[in-house]
Amino acid sequence: MQSETVARRYLRRAFSIPLSLLLAPLMLVLSPLVIPLLALIDIVSGAPRRLPLARIGLMAVAFACHEWYAMALYLRALLGSKERRLDRLQEGMGTWSMSLIKWAGHTLGAKLDWGDPATMPKGYLLLLSRHASNVDAIIPSALFPHILERPAHYVLKRELRWISSMDLFGPPLGNYFVARGGNTGAELQQLRALGEHVRPEGALVIFPEGTFATPAARKRIRASLERRNEKTALALTDELRALLPPKPSGVHALLRARPDARPMILAHRGLDGVASMAGMRANVPLRTPVVVRWWPTEPVPTGEAAQELWLQDEWRRLDRWVTSDSLVPPPEAPTP
Repeated sequence: MQSETVARRYLRRAFSIPLSLLLAPLMLVLSPLVIPLLALIDIVSGAPRRLPLARIGLMAVAFACHEWYAMALYLRALLGSKERRLDRLQEGMGTWSMSLIKWAGHTLGAKLDWGDPATMPKGYLLLLSRHASNVDAIIPSALFPHILERPAHYVLKRELRWISSMDLFGPPLGNYFVARGGNTGAELQQLRALGEHVRPEGALVIFPEGTFATPAARKRIRASLERRNEKTALALTDELRALLPPKPSGVHALLRARPDARPMILAHRGLDGVASMAGMRANVPLRTPVVVRWWPTEPVPTGEAAQELWLQDEWRRLDRWVTSDSLVPPPEAPTP
């Protein structure tokens, strides 16, 4: 299902996996020197209580060590019975993700409020997820395998394959890594094929914005829409306060592949402003919990033009929730 050749995959892994194995012990050895130095910089720069750089440094060390942890979980799944291999891989991905989230809580102050897991509907789901930072990319991979104990499959950017954990778990779990700026027709064909591989009671997760909703990204996207004279999307870009306009092509492809899917919005609030190093330095530790919620969309219309307007309306509702103080889904959301 992946468009990448086997030779290219193993050529990349010949570099990325040894680098991951080397990085963790190197960072552990250097951390007694580097972390106090970062703390000193924090104190001198006027953040003695928050110590943001020291916290970010500790999280970087934790992430590097988690690459070893991911490889151990991956090998354990491979050495088990073939009948339970997929289940073990899903469990391993969920365990790794939840452990990372806990460490993000210890170091960055990222405490998650998951809401009520019992409200997640049964059946095959298509989750349209917000994308605000690197942290939220692992929210669904902790939510489904670890909290809900259900399989999930993801549409991710291809650059993430250089992270060994993502690269090892991704292909056998049916995740698809999109080459942004590549052959659009071929990529959409692969996305349609992905919908056929979703396991029972599974979820397919896509991030329609495609990138973090930063001021720089908003400015770049707005300029691109102006050049292409896409007035509707341009107006939506100016209307949204926290989000970027969603790209409809991937969602169209997945809806065509699985018209039986139940679309859901996967929302979160509390990670705004941490998409860059400067943003993390200004906002770490996080002062409020990261609130994660989900709700069903309005019924999906037929036809791509109508579906594009439907997706834009759903993004307006999501933007209103993100910029509110509510802990519950939007009141106008249909009941499950």
